[in-house]
Amino acid sequence: MITLFGAPGAGKTEQGKLLALKHGWEWVSYRDLLMKLHDKDISYALEHGLFIDDDKATELMRDTLNRLKRSTPRFASDFIDGRTREIVLDGFPADYRQVKWLIDNGEIKNLKGAIVLRVPRGELWRRLVARKRVDDTRAAIERRQDAYERNITGMIKTLTKNGVLVREVNGCNSPQDVLERIDDVLADWGMVPKKQYERISESSHKAPNWLQ
Repeated sequence: MITLFGAPGAGKTEQGKLLALKHGWEWVSYRDLLMKLHDKDISYALEHGLFIDDDKATELMRDTLNRLKRSTPRFASDFIDGRTREIVLDGFPADYRQVKWLIDNGEIKNLKGAIVLRVPRGELWRRLVARKRVDDTRAAIERRQDAYERNITGMIKTLTKNGVLVREVNGCNSPQDVLERIDDVLADWGMVPKKQYERISESSHKAPNWLQ
């Protein structure tokens, strides 16, 4: 299991979907799970960038992870092309209390690593304006960005202390470029095969006959 961190607009959801599609993994969006509850208080909080009750959030995540483990046993033991089938968490944990929940409930041992997508604030604003989501009002965006920046350093320190691998990845350029960067990290962690580069023979470096 890995998790994707990033400020609003960093591309967590897009990369989570791409990773799941490419490797046959399971993508779990924290925001989508909350929206499916059809809870008016949660919907209002999401739309306005406000605090969401951690008890509701962690209970929802616990049920989701347990369901995945029951319905797809190969997450634990089977392999696809010599690799375990993984879960990609998108946006969870969102604060220190949720990190502590992972630790207290033993899920931290299943969390192999965390990818932190770094994108300049100016580029984040450009993306958020372009996607035109209902909860992307200026005030809500600023609150979510402030909350992310306030929490991310402490979360990373705590995850690292508990054996979770953490790596920053440049989240700029095309989605495929970012996906390749993430795959390079996952290959270093042994979660996907390393890229196979063709060996270039010495003969291929020789100048063509008409230049010799």
